[in-house]
Amino acid sequence: MALDERKARVLHAVVHDFIQHAEPVGSKALVERYALGVSPATIRHELADLEQQGYLSHPHTSAGRVPTDSGYRYYVDSLSGVGRLARAQEGTIARYFDGVADLEETLARTSVLLASLTEYTAMVVPPALDRSRFRHVELVALGPRVVLLILILDSGRIEKRMIELPADADPFDLEALRRQLNEALEGERLTRAGQRLGLLAERVPPDWRPVVDPIVDAIELVVGDRTSDRVFLGGQAHLARPKAFPGLETVHALYEVLEQQMVLVRLLAAAIGSEELSVTIGSENAIQAMQACSLVTARYPAGGAAGTIGVLGPTRMDYLRAMTAVQAVARYLSDVLDDDEH
Repeated sequence: MALDERKARVLHAVVHDFIQHAEPVGSKALVERYALGVSPATIRHELADLEQQGYLSHPHTSAGRVPTDSGYRYYVDSLSGVGRLARAQEGTIARYFDGVADLEETLARTSVLLASLTEYTAMVVPPALDRSRFRHVELVALGPRVVLLILILDSGRIEKRMIELPADADPFDLEALRRQLNEALEGERLTRAGQRLGLLAERVPPDWRPVVDPIVDAIELVVGDRTSDRVFLGGQAHLARPKAFPGLETVHALYEVLEQQMVLVRLLAAAIGSEELSVTIGSENAIQAMQACSLVTARYPAGGAAGTIGVLGPTRMDYLRAMTAVQAVARYLSDVLDDDEH
């Protein structure tokens, strides 16, 4: 529902004040803190109208108003765009990613960084495995019958598997097999690995099959493995801050949700949808325990795949700050992973 300019200014003032002070907002506070250009009586009239229209609620008869989920939604949708982080914060992000060794360390650091920038709980989901492509396959002989298989994906993920060859395996050319694996898989999506490996297995000399078969099996297990999908969490302690959430029961329920990795993966996927940056507010969350929360999420490209990052906080979160930080960190994370690729 569209609001006239005066109602919109009053609603913005109420939301901003409640975010800052966590106390119901009355007409007196609005007059003292905001230059709304109207009388206290007019402000009281506008507050009553906004409550009737569902943007504000009145917790107690004598208290001021607080925003409803609809009030927060109007506020977020009317923000004139995501801001920029301060230069010092931009520098902090750039330094934070210096010297990261692998994808897991990068994502773990990202969760800690995002939590510190926003003071909310941060969540980072790795790039989707089934959208990734093979960048390189390496084979390293660790013994007469032991080979280390290393798969490097364009998303920055590195998978390693130790393979013990059968006792009847004949000596073979490890370098030649590595070249054939790279010719078959380099640049291919993981979803096409089975087909490409099947063609490779048909082409190799028969005496290579005792070596090739266990290596092919190991690659197919990596491709089909979903247990490596996880959510990197940072700043869970922010959930327990005073006035963050109403009651210990809510905090306990949130911690239980955070312990369920696949629930979080689905939650973030549903929240972001097809958007690059998304805000899910209160009752818009499908999970009952999350309906005291808001979730700000962004997508970060990584090679041919994409992951998701986000922050979880109370509906009384500082939305502009959260949106700015999430979008900035997503951009830096994507840049880091693209640099790793090249």
